Amino acid sequence: MNCIIPGQNIKILSKALHALAKVGDELFIEARSEKVVLISLNLRKTVCVKYYFLDSFFSSYVVDDNALNDQNEAVTCKIHMKTILPLFKGIHLDKKLDYIKLLYEANSDKITLKMKYKCDDIVMIHNLNLMDPAMLTIDVQPDSGCNNILTTSTCYTQLLGMFSTTDDEITLEISKNKMVARNYCTGAPVKPKHVRSQVNFNGSEFSIFQINAETTVNFSLKPFRTAIQFAEGLSMNIGLNFDKGGRPLAIIMKNPTFEVLFIVATLNPYSDLHSTMSTGSIPAKITQLNGEQLNLSQEDRDALMNENWDDFDVEERNSTKGKSRKRNNKFMDIVEKAKSKSNPSSREVSRGGNEENHPEAPRMEVDEVMEASQRSLSPVAKKAKLVFRRCLEATFRPNCLGDVIAPNSDSESE
Repeated sequence: MNCIIPGQNIKILSKALHALAKVGDELFIEARSEKVVLISLNLRKTVCVKYYFLDSFFSSYVVDDNALNDQNEAVTCKIHMKTILPLFKGIHLDKKLDYIKLLYEANSDKITLKMKYKCDDIVMIHNLNLMDPAMLTIDVQPDSGCNNILTTSTCYTQLLGMFSTTDDEITLEISKNKMVARNYCTGAPVKPKHVRSQVNFNGSEFSIFQINAETTVNFSLKPFRTAIQFAEGLSMNIGLNFDKGGRPLAIIMKNPTFEVLFIVATLNPYSDLHSTMSTGSIPAKITQLNGEQLNLSQEDRDALMNENWDDFDVEERNSTKGKSRKRNNKFMDIVEKAKSKSNPSSREVSRGGNEENHPEAPRMEVDEVMEASQRSLSPVAKKAKLVFRRCLEATFRPNCLGDVIAPNSDSESE
């Protein structure tokens, strides 16, 4: 592969590499007969980004035909992002560089970048080490979905301005005539200090709004922000092609000299458990299970749906005083329960103080209460009681009062 990138296209290449670096740490380069493809995957393999640079993007593009055949449709190599990204850092690279020449031979362990500067005809040559070669096979077609939406990047930029920067996911509810964008799922528990936002769009606001199947799509906001940021800098339109929640979503951007494709895994939080993403909310999963599987009544399912699951976390953060009050209440309940189990004769004996005739009934009650109190103690209190248990034992023995331990040494007593 031998190609030359002119100065006016270096800015586009730099933006593309920075966008790919936000997705994954490895860069796959495929040189085909008519285009160069740059690919990056995230660690979980839920996001794939492809940049197609056509031969018209380069001022000169040559690929060795001997390296291409029916089995190998492209010359491939893989490089780490930390290796190539520092070469494209800085501002106004298109004004500083005259061109960049990219050289790579098949089965080589290095790739060469020659950067020609406009000032004093300086040429810098960078030989970058490659990683083990790998060939990716991604069967997702960008135009395979039955739903297609197209609008400007400015529209999506305004949409993201309605949401917080801390939001991780976005939910799109698609119908025949409108689209509803939310930063939450309907029925999900409310997160503390979280602002719920919803934006409604009419179908007439989009350049293309072809919906053949109504659905709900939930996906990550990080790759979506990256795509919008790239398109906003170049004033490109953004197209969304998808089938339904649980199937991949394609974010498409096209230019006469290059094309961009973001493939993002999605889920339908209301009807599909077996989606391409591994996250889901508890209410969503409860909604998807029927009453026969859980053996729950409609009233029980409604109670589970309306349960605020965040209250469990709040209870764990209560103060020590609140916890001790709960333990005391629990202790008193156990004492009352133990008293109710004992018979009336044992209650009379315990009140009268005659323990010789009925020693077992009160003793069983005390043992049960003491065991319950031990269970109600916190780990710190149990440890303290274990360390200082000898200090709490009774040392007074009445039967020792009559024994003479030492003779009286006072002379007056004689």
